[in-house]
Amino acid sequence: MMEGICKRVLSFVLILGVFLISQKVLAQEETEQKTPQEIEQNKDQKSPYNLEEIKVTDKKAGESVTSPYSVAESSKLQTEVITREEIEALHPQTVWDVIEQVPGMEVTYQGRQHLDFSNMRGTGSYGLILDGVYVSQTDRILATLPVDAIESITIVRDATALTLGPLTNFGSGTGSSNQGFVVIKTKRASKLEGGLAASYGSFHTEKEHLYQGAKIGNFDYRIAGTYYNSDGKTDWYNGSRNSSLLFRGGYTGSAFNGDILFYTSTGMREFQRGEILIPTTLKSGALDWSKVGTLDSAKWKIDPINSDMFAVNLSRPWNDAQTTTFSYAYNSLQVTSIQASFANSSVTESDQNSRGQSAGIRHIINWHGNVLKMGGQWLGYICPNGQAPNIGKRVDEDMYSLYAQDEYHMLNDKLTVDAGIRADKKHYDNSPVTGLAIDERAKETYTYALGASYKLSRIITLTGRYAYSENDLSGNQVSASGSTLPAEKRSRYEGGILANFYSFFNPWVTLYYYNTKDQKVSSTGIDPTTGKPASSYIDPATGDEIDFVTTSDVRTKGVECGISGQILKPLTYRLQYSYITTDNHNTNVSIAHKLASGLITYRYKNFDANLSARYVSPHNLSTSPMGTIYYELGDYTRVDANVAYNCKMFGRDTRITVYGRNLGDSHYATRYVTGAYYDPGRQYGIELSYSFF
Repeated sequence: MMEGICKRVLSFVLILGVFLISQKVLAQEETEQKTPQEIEQNKDQKSPYNLEEIKVTDKKAGESVTSPYSVAESSKLQTEVITREEIEALHPQTVWDVIEQVPGMEVTYQGRQHLDFSNMRGTGSYGLILDGVYVSQTDRILATLPVDAIESITIVRDATALTLGPLTNFGSGTGSSNQGFVVIKTKRASKLEGGLAASYGSFHTEKEHLYQGAKIGNFDYRIAGTYYNSDGKTDWYNGSRNSSLLFRGGYTGSAFNGDILFYTSTGMREFQRGEILIPTTLKSGALDWSKVGTLDSAKWKIDPINSDMFAVNLSRPWNDAQTTTFSYAYNSLQVTSIQASFANSSVTESDQNSRGQSAGIRHIINWHGNVLKMGGQWLGYICPNGQAPNIGKRVDEDMYSLYAQDEYHMLNDKLTVDAGIRADKKHYDNSPVTGLAIDERAKETYTYALGASYKLSRIITLTGRYAYSENDLSGNQVSASGSTLPAEKRSRYEGGILANFYSFFNPWVTLYYYNTKDQKVSSTGIDPTTGKPASSYIDPATGDEIDFVTTSDVRTKGVECGISGQILKPLTYRLQYSYITTDNHNTNVSIAHKLASGLITYRYKNFDANLSARYVSPHNLSTSPMGTIYYELGDYTRVDANVAYNCKMFGRDTRITVYGRNLGDSHYATRYVTGAYYDPGRQYGIELSYSFF
């Protein structure tokens, strides 16, 4: 039914778009045919087709070319910026509630030892950048970072954004390509400010957020403390707690700019008990149905989750055309995983601590319509005791990167073309597979990208991008036949159209196609130590695990589209839809092919009302170290809403918000490991925000 509704909505959009284009063309032709005297006589007459009434907006919030967050014009259509106002309208519980509103972003809840996680465009991971800090373990940070301290979240759904970060995974041994980046900017003070926000809701969930900041001359600072605690649903073992402190400060001047970030948090999270839906197979082959419909006895949690971050960004504009920026960041994560059981008293603890550093320098030349960016990055990551599920296998690696990207503006900024290259090279002090000490440098990973953006008119913008990369076998992969396998060759094609018709109707669409030739997939060979067929074996000389692989061609294609606008000033809306498919069977049955989301905001005098919704189509495969399960997951529609009243209390700005989550009480699950992890259902709460100044 949802697919039919989406098709009807898209059909309506196309028909309306064609109608508006035709009317716009007619209006322009009439204007061109009139004499200057007629135009002067009619200039005060209001017309629905007056070009001055068109509100031309950009999907990408303005970033200067010297900003470390800026992307090329040809990437902006694939870039989604969620502003502070939109975050407040969503009234999210965590950052995941914001990310899942973006086309192509699918969130999987209850990822066990890695908490919740998500993928971008079905098959790819992504990089996370927090105020210049490249964060390797994305899931554990996004689960605890307070949304009240966030200024904006930018999602770059483009694997060719060469200047933002490495285009291969870091902090893991996979080396698979990133599909883009999530860039989070925290708040900086622009004036004297301070206040308190406190809320209470279902499952004894409470939150307090206290902040204070000011701008004094060229200096600014902002400090915020947040406490969150939830008991969780009775018997579900899904409680959580977190306390954090965030400081952001900076200096802005004509000859020098700088900002610093310090963030520390401590908390814990219980892992929800899974509901068993599949019978157990006994040794005799018979099926045991006795536990079906009950909660699993696993009693897992992470206690504590301690996070510390520090980052500094320094920028020196040498003149109007050239700017150099240096950045350094350090982050550490102290994690203790506790595995126990409701059925017995056994307890197992494991530390999964990690720490990372990054440094980068970039130089930007913006001269006569040409923007040249070049720079280098270094990333270091150490996990002494390994990370789940490979506990006990030390991870110690670093990466060196160089990049250059040039963008040229022509025809009075109507046309921009860009080209870039990035090289990422990993160095392993420990084997990513066995954890044993090695000193190995992986082969460089190169990415080449081309892009173009053309403003067909004041209304229509066309974009296109292409990227090519090659990856050879990693050190732990061999062909089952002993032959030399070719390098993996990956081509990415993206194209899009943005149409700014009116303030109330701004549609866009993006098409993408990824063609990977000779992708390495698992195979079966003969274990030289046992003479038996196997998919991998342990090399007796080095202790490394060697994987047998072969090659396969994999193609992925998808579409993302949306409409946004403002109707009669008080009403704003945003509706979005995405579809993806791939010819890799295991991936295709484990992802949701259709995603849809929407946000409607209405403001009347002192009242704000916000309604958001999210649809996720079904998928049938869930994989984990505990095994592969075929069971229909997803297939849900979730609706959230909130109503706020703005008033004065003791002469200060006050906001009272009543909110509801999952109003349809949909009990959906997105993953199956120890069982299905269902959403706890409908939730309500109230929040009071009070300003001190």
